[in-house]
Amino acid sequence: MTNDHEISEQAVSTLQQHFGDRCILPGDSEYQDEIQLWNGAIDRYPAVVVGCQHTDDVVNALEVATNNDIPFSVKAGGHMTTGHALVEDGIVLDLSPLNRVELRDETITVGGGATWDAVNEVALEHGLLPPGIPETVGVGGFTLGGGMGVTGRLNGLACDNLVSAEVVTAAGDVVTASATENEDLYWALRGGGGNLGVVTSFAFECIKETRECLVANVLYPIEEASEYLTYFGEVAPELPAETFPTAALLTIPELPDLPEELHGELAVAGYVMCVGTDDSFKKALEEFADFGDPHVAAVYPADYTELYLPFQVPTGQRHHWESFYFKELDMTFADALVEEALPMPTPQTSIALYGLGGAINEVDPTATAYPHRDAPFALHLTTHWLDETDDDRCIEWTRAVHQALREHGTGGEYVNNQTDTDEDRVRAAYGVNYDRIAEVKSRWDPADWFRSTQHVEPKS
Repeated sequence: MTNDHEISEQAVSTLQQHFGDRCILPGDSEYQDEIQLWNGAIDRYPAVVVGCQHTDDVVNALEVATNNDIPFSVKAGGHMTTGHALVEDGIVLDLSPLNRVELRDETITVGGGATWDAVNEVALEHGLLPPGIPETVGVGGFTLGGGMGVTGRLNGLACDNLVSAEVVTAAGDVVTASATENEDLYWALRGGGGNLGVVTSFAFECIKETRECLVANVLYPIEEASEYLTYFGEVAPELPAETFPTAALLTIPELPDLPEELHGELAVAGYVMCVGTDDSFKKALEEFADFGDPHVAAVYPADYTELYLPFQVPTGQRHHWESFYFKELDMTFADALVEEALPMPTPQTSIALYGLGGAINEVDPTATAYPHRDAPFALHLTTHWLDETDDDRCIEWTRAVHQALREHGTGGEYVNNQTDTDEDRVRAAYGVNYDRIAEVKSRWDPADWFRSTQHVEPKS
């Protein structure tokens, strides 16, 4: 397969015959909307976008691509900062019409183009929580990269709760991957990214949990960042499994429930989401929030769907993300973080530190393709900006901070929070499982068609 080509009129005609007005070309009125991604810094122009309503659509689109040696990409939620959902001059398989959500008992079946907010709407009506997040992020990329969700410490990653998947292979075969069918593919899908095929359907186990949640939210002056982060590193691992704890360096946003005199100030924050409202949970969060002399300290109830409101970023802003895992958040690391990261390049930028552990780390590192089961923490550099003239400055800052701080890490990185994806970085994402993913790929995609994501070559 090569990337040096021009898509032929015959190939376009074949797609038009099958997809009709769901075959979108440059110049069509829908084209700009079709190529808009969450990351506004991505500037790629596919030759054609096809809207896939059914599994057969995926089969037909792949047949045209492989028969004509045309590169392709798969677009579900379009949220990945790398922009892998778009391929220059190739065919984009837009899965967003494949968005059905069906519930049977405590298993929810989700189309490959669905987003978590649609999944949550169905599950919550039946007293269930799916293993995702209360956001518009696509289920597909989130799950294939591992899937670090609100209930991760309670019931594991999204990929840990994947029961089965319907997959279209590069050969055009439609197969099921599960614990009893095509087990090697099932293993690789759970954290191995988009290297193996197009997943047109996911089936997840849900848990019976209330949508009634608690939040602990604290803000401290930036001068107390090292002290607070060290405290967070001590207490986060001891919080109940029902919680997902986060600390962050950020610029205080202009929100009406925050004192006006704090708007625009740098701060260090703690934000703990808790599924459930038991008195023991409330006590744990109140103890967590009882530290030092904060600007703001509050513990309050929230609906599950409201938990990610502070993290939502509009589509079209420009982004560069990086991440790594680490084992200890001590004063040495906290001091280095503050020294390297401040000042941050824009008010929209933040650095989040997530407390992991619990069910995430109870799985053997080789049981799924997601390998990072020994790290109690992850750091995510999330650089956001508005003006393209700031591209170089913001990207260089992110890379420099990541490079300076990763010596404190385990060497592993979260594939869903990578923007730079050279081979060394991809190996850091897949870790001890990289070679096995390559072996599985050699069976399911020996010609290496699926290469638009964090790419693993098939083992020769």
